[in-house]
Amino acid sequence: MLTIQKFAELAGTTRRTLIFYDEKGLFQPKHVGENGYRYYSYDQLYPVTFILGLRRLGLSIAEIKQLTQATDTTDLNTALKKVLSQLNTQLDNLSLLRETLSTRFNQPIATESVVKNRPFIDTVTPKLFCRSRQSVACTEAEIAEIYAEFYAQLGQLKLMDQQDSGFLTQLPNSDANGYPTASFCILKAVSPRTNTGELPLIQKPAGSYVSIDTTNDMKNICISLQLLSEYITNNQLKITDQLWQMNLDEQFTTKGASPIVRLQYQLQ
Repeated sequence: MLTIQKFAELAGTTRRTLIFYDEKGLFQPKHVGENGYRYYSYDQLYPVTFILGLRRLGLSIAEIKQLTQATDTTDLNTALKKVLSQLNTQLDNLSLLRETLSTRFNQPIATESVVKNRPFIDTVTPKLFCRSRQSVACTEAEIAEIYAEFYAQLGQLKLMDQQDSGFLTQLPNSDANGYPTASFCILKAVSPRTNTGELPLIQKPAGSYVSIDTTNDMKNICISLQLLSEYITNNQLKITDQLWQMNLDEQFTTKGASPIVRLQYQLQ
């Protein structure tokens, strides 16, 4: 017979664990002396290591008790298939978390300073975006609804990967008067292998863009659009009809956008 300490060492567990199993009625000692000391036989090593293995797989005490008392050998496979399914789900979640953080820390660090309300020409590399459905009413309520719907489909973790985000608005000629009611969709940059489900993709073309940084409110955006329009006219530039409104910060404050945004038109 082995003392509880010797048996615990042999089984690769602790005295405290064996006492806990005994109290729960899962695994009892072979003999308990009048002094209350627990003693175990060598043959008990085999069932306890099986129990320890099941615990390591994540089964509860109640589940293990049920399995050790069951006469149907298929019960164990049924329980372990459930564990495997749970593990696969956890691994998928961990993989997604790792991908999100890896993407975040692989993003280039912005070094340029922001000067508001001053038009400039920016060179843009091509980038793939996932897009929301197109807006209809352009109200604050609709923006919030589209935003919630979009990130529910794409995954809220995408907000943490620090890839570009913003809006694509149909607004020819940098028309400040048309901005409040212009149709838009929400954008989030993704890699080609990202599973976007039924959400459509759109490519932001490479090339030169006339750009301006401004405060994210209706007044300042309209002022900046007017400044862009004057800059385009004065420099005899030709632009496309699509306004790319890009966030310059990952923390959004109002209408699904950062405190400072960059307005851009691709030059033709």
